[in-house]
Parts: sequence; structure tokens; C-alpha cells
Amino acid sequence: MGDQERLFKWRAGDPGGVSEPLLSNLRLASRMGAALFRVALAQPGTEAEVTIDGRTLRYRAERGEAAGAHNWHTATLLALITGVPEDLAPLVLTGPAFARPDGSAFAPYREALHAYLAGTDPESAARRALEQDEKAKDWGFTMPPAVLLSQLVEGDEESFNLALADALEAHRAHYEVADRASDADAALNLDALALACHARRRGWAVRVVSPYLPQGLLQAAEPF
Repeated sequence: MGDQERLFKWRAGDPGGVSEPLLSNLRLASRMGAALFRVALAQPGTEAEVTIDGRTLRYRAERGEAAGAHNWHTATLLALITGVPEDLAPLVLTGPAFARPDGSAFAPYREALHAYLAGTDPESAARRALEQDEKAKDWGFTMPPAVLLSQLVEGDEESFNLALADALEAHRAHYEVADRASDADAALNLDALALACHARRRGWAVRVVSPYLPQGLLQAAEPF
């Protein structure tokens, strides 16, 4: 999943726009993420069966490090971009702390994202994510876009677009420093893209135009 995610990010920066190789990396990464958490959902010790690209694969079910919060976060974003309900379903059923506690600085954001998708008190979870975001301003690394997520939770389309522009500007500023521009993450902000695609599927107009927001992927996110 990680390899396909990185290929997707590298190809997202190509000037040719949304290509079939890019979409192929995206879809495969999303399927792999969903499969990982289907295996985690199975009774530990049993054999779990998943299908990827027409191939039926079997794995011994376990809830180890692979099903931790980082991979849950990535898999969820990929599923929100593709918009495939079957990929999102096991992620809603599990959550970032399903296999083990999430001790990272991103934990409140991940909890808020899961609460929003599961419909379990997302307002309180979003407030905790915003509080963590405020604390993290001097921590020296970028945080996921808690303000952007909070506007989804509140159902505020206009403020969502403003927050999206701010999140992408913060992303641009961060990756202009030193050698960060050569990092695969520089091409796009996966969180912002995922939430924007989801907003489109809600029927919202995403008015922000940015090289960090591939328009082909947004346009493919048809409203439900």
C-alpha cells in the first residue's frame, strides 16, 4: 500500500494531469488498505480471504502493527479519494485505535475523522482535534487539516472552501523549505484532497483551484 501511495503522489505532480497510471496506483492502494483492515476485522487466528485485482488471497488474521493508526489514516484517505464504498466500509468498522492505542500527535484528528465517518459524536471529536492543532503550532511539523475537517462536521460549505485554501497554502509553504520539495509528499496534501473529494460527493462545490488539488480527481468525485 505504501509503495502504491508513493507512486500515486509522484505521478500526481506530473504536468500531464490525471493519467491512467496515476488512477491505477490510487485504486490499487485503496484496495490494499481496505484488504488490510478486512484481515484485521477477522477473528484472530482464523484465515481471512480478500480479493485484490481479481486475485483471491488468504492471510492469517491478526491485529498487529500493520493495522495501526498510521495505516488506518492512509487507507481512509485513499478510500475517500476513490469513493469506493467497499474500500471505506472496513475502515469505518475499525478505526485508528482498533488494533492498538494511537499515541501520536495526530490521534485527535484521526479520532475526529473516524467519528465523522461513523456518525458518533463528531462535534466533540472535532473540537478535540482543533485544540490539538492549536497546541501543535510550535512543534515543528505539519498537522492534518483539523480546521478543514471541522467545517465538514459543521456542514459549512463556504468556510470549508476558505479552510481548504488555507490548508493548501500551508502545505505549499512547508514544502518550499530546504529539500522538502523533492519529497513525494510535496506533490499534494492527501488529507486535503480526500476531504475535498468527499465534500464533492456530498454535493458541495469545491471552488479552490490549486496544483496540489488535481482537478481530474475532483471532477471524478460525483455527488451521491
